[in-house]
Amino acid sequence: MPVTIDGPGAPPPAARIRFTYSVCVGALLSLIISLGFAYCRLALATAGMSSDYITAGAVAVFFLLTAFLNPLIKLAYPPWGLRRAELAVVYIMLIIASTIPTWGFSANLIPMLPAVYYFATAENSWAEHIHPHIHRWMVVDDHDAVTYFFEGLPEGASIPWAAWTTPLLAWLTFIVAIYLMMIALMVLVRRQWVDHERLLFPLVQLPLQMIEEGRPAERFGPFLRNPRMWLGFAIPFCLLSTYGLNFYFPIVPRVELYTVIVPFPDLGALEVLLSFTVLGLAYFLSFNLAASLWVFHLLARLQMGVQYAVGYRLTGEIEHFMEGTLMLAYQGMGAMLALIVFGIWTSRGHLSEVAGKVWRPRESEVQDREEILSYRAAVLILVVCGAYATGWLTLSGVPLWITVIFLLMAFGIFLFMARLIAESGLGFIRPQMTAQPIIINFFGTSTVTPSGMFSLAMTFSWAGNIRILLMASAINGMKLAERVGALKRPLFWAMVVAIAVSLLSSVWLVIALAYEHGGINLELRTFQGMSKAPANFYLIKYLNPVSLLEPFDVMFPRLLLTAVGGAVMTALIWAHHHFLWWPVHYIGFAVSATNMTSASWFSIFLGSLLKATIIKYGGIAMYRSLQPLFVGFILGQIFCAAFWLVIDLMTGATGNTVPVFSHHF
Repeated sequence: MPVTIDGPGAPPPAARIRFTYSVCVGALLSLIISLGFAYCRLALATAGMSSDYITAGAVAVFFLLTAFLNPLIKLAYPPWGLRRAELAVVYIMLIIASTIPTWGFSANLIPMLPAVYYFATAENSWAEHIHPHIHRWMVVDDHDAVTYFFEGLPEGASIPWAAWTTPLLAWLTFIVAIYLMMIALMVLVRRQWVDHERLLFPLVQLPLQMIEEGRPAERFGPFLRNPRMWLGFAIPFCLLSTYGLNFYFPIVPRVELYTVIVPFPDLGALEVLLSFTVLGLAYFLSFNLAASLWVFHLLARLQMGVQYAVGYRLTGEIEHFMEGTLMLAYQGMGAMLALIVFGIWTSRGHLSEVAGKVWRPRESEVQDREEILSYRAAVLILVVCGAYATGWLTLSGVPLWITVIFLLMAFGIFLFMARLIAESGLGFIRPQMTAQPIIINFFGTSTVTPSGMFSLAMTFSWAGNIRILLMASAINGMKLAERVGALKRPLFWAMVVAIAVSLLSSVWLVIALAYEHGGINLELRTFQGMSKAPANFYLIKYLNPVSLLEPFDVMFPRLLLTAVGGAVMTALIWAHHHFLWWPVHYIGFAVSATNMTSASWFSIFLGSLLKATIIKYGGIAMYRSLQPLFVGFILGQIFCAAFWLVIDLMTGATGNTVPVFSHHF
């Protein structure tokens, strides 16, 4: 029987949500995300459909569902048709599932587990410097299992699952605890971001328009019947299809949407990319927020150019998942930390009310019936799962107090990224620095210990290349659910089902693919680049020990730049909140030097310029009437990549990358 919601505040009978039915549909479609798109990325080296906050694979699958499958189902057997709120539940499951299979976790972690042994050579000295400090339950160390993973199984052999049982059990229970903590934390801050601060949530605009319902007699909603949307859809679909056609028929020229300009030869180059997904999203941003993203990027490029021109650089090399120069990375880290502190400070009133509801529920006037978890349940999840994650990392070799600080730092960065996505809607972004180098550099390699450094290096699997994050999908999902009346307790379990389906199926897929084809024959970045990242990162730290101010000439400038970045961010926040005329938002300063901002800035600038022109000459009415055009831009580029991915899957071709964002990513 389908689950419905009754009691105070329940929707009318016609709008009741069949959660069981919705979850079954969402789980089935989540398999396409976790198996289909992951296979295409890892085996065929196609576009990353589950690699970024835009969750392109989820958008493409959901478009097929709303535009074709659901109308056909309603026509053939109306009771099986999905209603608006039920479609929202399915979409939420899809964006949750998108955060796991490739660059979110599974494709990062699985090759790491045997790589530390397979790629060990006499030249790199991994056996001497790394292997003695590894806790064996964390990795795969069986010789045959390791060799066959990267070189393929001999004929007639089967996958050696026994060698994988212990590390998989350890890592899967750990990451489930991390994911539950992410959802619980978003439950605690949802009302602050949605009701009090009224963040924009631009990434919710597309699914909201896709599930908009028309009159009862109409088979298709207003979104699908809008000619402006189809015009916006057609432009990127046709232009970017030249990439796919050129791959199969080289005589067909590609329409190049990317170039590099050098306005000042001594100060470096600027990337100029027309990305229709970014252009469409930029249309929904406020002017000062859009300006902060491109203005601060141009200033960052100017700062980098001056650095190069005068020959100044910090001692040391760019570390894993740092962006820009070392100077800008530490400057951005300080800005990010200041923004995290500011966010916690501005939420203090709401968090105080939450605490009152948790500790004195009968005395508190705060209601949490509209949340997917009660506040007490959310806090309990944070405590229990946080204790498990802390114990896990401590057993892996990280000192207890370092573990606590690392988890707080990592979740602070996650919170910053989720807030950034909720406010700006940037589908393609990542932080300028991650928690691992911050902890090791500032607390010292000897304090963290060799085993602790390797364990922290292995956390790059879920806290390294933060281009997609379950926390961001969770808060976007809650916002969407609130808009359609689906923000109910069963939604939490729908998210859990999506996590389970995507996690288990994607882990199986990565292992099965490697043993069938040999990991060294699959995607280079995943099976040879990312798999070596923990060992390479560890070895650099192990051979070049540091602490807070030792060596002084290395660490003091980094500490100083962190403080400068925090001070500048504090000043920008103060100006934004005290001067009505202040032209730019502060949030862009913290991500000004990332490679993805470098590829996004021009499309953001162009989108805000078009928006300003439309409002100036056509007013708000024209701005609203043209929203479907820009939504069509987003959908057209995403669906074009998905369309050619299916063609590649049918032909078995590899390396045909029709970009969801940029062919560089």
